Formats: sequence, C-alpha cells, structure tokens
Amino acid sequence: MREASNNYTKYWMEDGIMHSMFLQDIHLELELCIALINFRQEFSEGEKQYWLYDLDKLQSTTKDAKDYAAKYGDNYLHAAAIIVHSHLQKFIINTYIIVKKPNVKTRIFTDKVKAKNWLLELKAKNAL
Repeated sequence: MREASNNYTKYWMEDGIMHSMFLQDIHLELELCIALINFRQEFSEGEKQYWLYDLDKLQSTTKDAKDYAAKYGDNYLHAAAIIVHSHLQKFIINTYIIVKKPNVKTRIFTDKVKAKNWLLELKAKNAL
C-alpha cells in the first residue's frame, strides 16, 4: 500500500481509492492550504484520483484558503467523497459545494464505508 505523510496529513491508496486524514487539529489558512494541495497533487503522481478525505480535526478554514481550494483543489481528481463529523460541518461543506460548484463530483458522507462504495461505483462506471 502506497502512503505518504507530512506534519499535517496522511495519504494512502486502498482499493484504488486515495484516502487522506489530518494528523492534528488544523486551522486551514492560505499558506497551509497551498502546501496541502501541492502535497496531494504530488501524491497523485500526475494521475486523476478518486479521493476519500476525512475532515476530522479540521477546526476552521479562512476565506482565502476556501477560495484557493475552490480554484485549484480539483486538479488531479475524478471525484471526492468528504467525511464530516458534525451537523455544523455538514452544513458548512454542503453550502460550500452549492456556492463554489466543484468541477468534479463531490458528495458529503458521515459513513466511510458508504463514501468508499460511492467512489468505487463511480470508478467502475468510468472504467467501462
């Protein structure tokens, strides 16, 4: 299993799906957002991925970081399944998705198994 980590996040491949999680509480500001997106893109090795990412430990995000993620965060992705851990987090991320309209299929989940299954289904459909 291929994996990589830094001080903030860990990435790994499992069943052809790219997974990630934060390793500590994160207050996402622009500089860190840029670094994390660059790290994910390096991990992708220039290939589009189906990404399951867990927002546990994400404490806050600045407007600049959100704007940067909206512009550059979809690079090297086919789809993204986002795991949230509270109703507030779900509301905020859903609002973000509605307003920013990601260029890739993006869905919110509270269950990792359902999120992974959704990505696997999309991947199987795109393989046809």
